[in-house]
Amino acid sequence: MKKFGLTHALILIALLTLSLAPRVIDGFLDLKSATRFEVAGNEVEAAQAYASAALRIPWMPSLWEQAGMKAYQAGDVENTIGFLNKAVELQAISKWGWLSLGSAYLERGELALAIKAWQEALPLAQAYGELASAQRSMGNIAKAIETWRAGIALEPESAPAHYALGLLLMATAPEQALPELMLTAKLDPDLDPTVQGLRTALNKGLLKEDRAAHFLAAGQALAALGEWDLAAEAFRHAISERTDNAEAWAWLGEAEQQMGLDGGPEIDQAVAFGPQSAMVQGLYGLYLQRQGKPEAALPAFQKAAGLEPDNPGWQMALGSAFAQTGDLIAAYKYYFQAVELAPEDASTWRALAAFSVTNAVDVGGTGLPAAQKLIELAPDDWQAYDLAGQAEFFLEDYKVALIYLKQSVELGPTQAAPALHLGLVYLQTGDRSRAYSYLNLARTFDPDGPYGWQAGRTLEQYFP
Repeated sequence: MKKFGLTHALILIALLTLSLAPRVIDGFLDLKSATRFEVAGNEVEAAQAYASAALRIPWMPSLWEQAGMKAYQAGDVENTIGFLNKAVELQAISKWGWLSLGSAYLERGELALAIKAWQEALPLAQAYGELASAQRSMGNIAKAIETWRAGIALEPESAPAHYALGLLLMATAPEQALPELMLTAKLDPDLDPTVQGLRTALNKGLLKEDRAAHFLAAGQALAALGEWDLAAEAFRHAISERTDNAEAWAWLGEAEQQMGLDGGPEIDQAVAFGPQSAMVQGLYGLYLQRQGKPEAALPAFQKAAGLEPDNPGWQMALGSAFAQTGDLIAAYKYYFQAVELAPEDASTWRALAAFSVTNAVDVGGTGLPAAQKLIELAPDDWQAYDLAGQAEFFLEDYKVALIYLKQSVELGPTQAAPALHLGLVYLQTGDRSRAYSYLNLARTFDPDGPYGWQAGRTLEQYFP
């Protein structure tokens, strides 16, 4: 038997080279295709081309990360995770790859895996931000504060980081929040109006010696921004400082309802501690309304209005409750009283216009003038033009309705309401192409809400 010598080895190498050459050539062709797809903005095809190249050129494992990053840009969560995990197995993933892998896991609802990926992405500043946001969502505010501070150490000029940290401090240590918030406004002037509002609220609370009042003021300011989880944290701190703080209990109940929880026990505790508080009675009335008990809410709102007769908010609350009970005459009276109490407050005119248009109550004499006054007071408010457009639609002045609704869509380009109403006007005027376009937009913007539902039903009826 002949020995396996150098000649045989060379022959074997040549044969292997010949057999593998087409595969490798195909791999490099895949790379060229991936580049071409990238230039064309076709991220889906680029991701697949990079993955194919990675299979055919195994000594270039970094191609798996490129495939994963392109898949992430294309919104393909499953392939993002699959491709990037290939890169992980081959130890060919960068910090940016870990960052995208964490984001993909988050989109798939796997928070624990997302956190592990983001930890691997450190010390990227973005990774600190993602980790801090995740920690906040888990209720670990102290850890989130620590993480934001670490991120800020890397990017001290990051306005979003200082703003996020400032909000967290408002909920846990209001006296420490102002420096972060003021630096935010300095770094990003666009945030200055928001910061000034928070500053005013904090200063007002901090002037009081009662530390519970500090947290209550901070919580109310956070609630006004829709930061309900942090607001709830602040209200809990207020209650820890003074357990009989009725308003803190009431606001905690409101915050929990806003977060999809019951909030009933907290509201009951508030009423027990502060039955003579207008705020407590008002929030109690809102709770009862949400429970589908408008008749039961009326005494609470009436008590709030009696305690604070000059507060237009309670008049509007009474109008809403009476409208829910079907007593439109009484509702109209209270909405009108709110306007009389605060004629320069846009919210009172918005409530009156919405009541009139929604319930077809004197649209020409009340609803349209109220909407026009609202436009005067809030010229950049898409809702103002939407209400005026609805009123003109009701009055069958379609030409003017189109003008108002187009302006509303321009001011609120992702809002379902004006898109729906504009679609309905176009349908009424026979412009089916534009009607279909705007109705479809409304359904897209509000897939699970009332506007999306109405748009969907209209599309099924007129565009089967």
